Amino acid sequence: MLEVREVSKRFGSTQALAPLSLRFQRGGTTALLGPSGCGKSTLLRIIVGLLSTDTGAVWFDETPVTPANLLAVRRRMGYVIQDGGLFPHMTIFDNITLMARNLKWDRQRIDTKLAELMAITHLPAESLNRFPTQVSGGQRQRVSLMRALFLEPDVLLLDEPMGALDPLIRNDLQRDLREIFSRLQRTVVIVTHDIGEAGFLADEIVVLKQGRIAQQGSLADLVNRPEDEFVTRFINAQRSPLESLGGAS
Repeated sequence: MLEVREVSKRFGSTQALAPLSLRFQRGGTTALLGPSGCGKSTLLRIIVGLLSTDTGAVWFDETPVTPANLLAVRRRMGYVIQDGGLFPHMTIFDNITLMARNLKWDRQRIDTKLAELMAITHLPAESLNRFPTQVSGGQRQRVSLMRALFLEPDVLLLDEPMGALDPLIRNDLQRDLREIFSRLQRTVVIVTHDIGEAGFLADEIVVLKQGRIAQQGSLADLVNRPEDEFVTRFINAQRSPLESLGGAS
């Protein structure tokens, strides 16, 4: 479904992505993991077409993505960013249904899809007539997810969607996301810097270091069979303070 082939990107003197190739499992969830500045968000923006490549290409459904087919490909992708990207002057209903209304869906079709997504994201019906500033951060992210899923995309791309949420809300949303990924069987790519989140949500984890792939595999592979000293340091740096206290006792 989705592949990048020898893709690279430079911003001035900074090499954000060295030439890298990566295939994403059809129907699976892949986490792009790494510290700030490692290139994970750049790669996601290249996949969705917000950035052009310096070299290489993105392939979608066995076809290279070009300016001629980019719009059609984008309509088969859902994209969620960290702060949700909701329009503050529009109601929750209008934000969620924006593209469907733009594509002239009839109201019955919109209402049917809306009810389906509200059920799986647990968004309360009373929030539909509110504005983004009138609902919680967790609800805003659920709204962003519903908007991304509304056109039934083949691929769902999430760029640190829970990075700004407090731990309790984040935990609840992680559990809901895993259930949604399992239920919908879409190809999902999620960017995160949290190894626990990556291990909880993803079938496969790709660790990036300075624009290159340091290691690719399961969480067990990264923990028990690290291929790069950087991977070990990155994992150890995220050890829970409670885990450290337990070890000390």
